[in-house]
This record gives sequence, structure tokens and C-alpha cells, in this order.
Amino acid sequence: MNVPLPTSLEDLGAQMTQHGWEVSWQRDYGTARVEGSRRGGAAVMATARYTLKKGWVTRFYVIGSVDDGWTEWLRVRRAGLVHFIATNLLPVDAPRWPVSDSKCQCRKGEQPTQWRALHLLAGIRLDRLSNHGAEQETRAYRCRRDARRWHLTSQAERTPGPWHGAAAAL
Repeated sequence: MNVPLPTSLEDLGAQMTQHGWEVSWQRDYGTARVEGSRRGGAAVMATARYTLKKGWVTRFYVIGSVDDGWTEWLRVRRAGLVHFIATNLLPVDAPRWPVSDSKCQCRKGEQPTQWRALHLLAGIRLDRLSNHGAEQETRAYRCRRDARRWHLTSQAERTPGPWHGAAAAL
């Protein structure tokens, strides 16, 4: 029996919640994104952008957990994303495209998911316990130019952006 694929980002977000993913949203004029994450670093993302030429253009991305050895996002079709949400695995025959380009121009170290950025931040804090007074990273934040990148900073928290539901610190 063929199960119909979710047709909206809201449906995908509901399906992520149903399968135990932590869900975050961003909505702006002409763009929307829903992202799901799991302990271990696995994440899924669906983005939608309105263009005058094509209408709504939707893209789907997945990244496995640290144990899976994935280090970068893969772009997949909707069916591959839905299967990954339910099973944490991509079907062997699912089309996938490595995401090699990035809009990030920050020249900073980067992590592909918030979980991995926070995990690295915790390790840095543990390593620097003996360096009292040394400036150290205190938080992770999403890159402003590329939603698939996270950076660490020692700067204090700034005014929160439109991202909702994501944990800001450990």
C-alpha cells in the first residue's frame, strides 16, 4: 500500500514530531524552513522559497548521526526525507546529491548541525577548564548566510532572530 507523501512543511513537521524529532521553524516573507534534530547529530531540513517564475520551490536535506559517519548534508527527494524521518535511514536506491556549496563566508569553523556545534562547544569548555581567564566559546549560533552551518563564538548572546524552538546553549 502506498502512503501519500506529506504535501506541506506543516505536515512534515507533524511527522517529525510523531517520530520523536525535535522540531524548529523559521518563517519569513517568501521563505519557510522546518528542521528536525535528534540526539547524536542526525538532522533533517525542508526549505521552501517563493519565486515569481516557479512559485514555491521546496528542497529536502538529511544528515546522519555522528555514529553514521556523515559529515555533510545530502539533498534528497521528498520520499527519501519521509523515509529518513521514520527510520533514520535513507533507502539504498534513494537519489541523493552531496551539498558541496555553501553561502557561508564567515571564515570561521563550522559544524553542519546545532547538536554537533553544541557537542564541540562542550568539549572545548572541558579542555579549557584549566585556563582560567582565557576567552572561550560560550554559545553556538546559526550562520546568517547558510542555514546548514553553525558557528561557535565567545561573544554574549545577541538579540534573537526569527528562529524558534532551537536550544541556545547547553
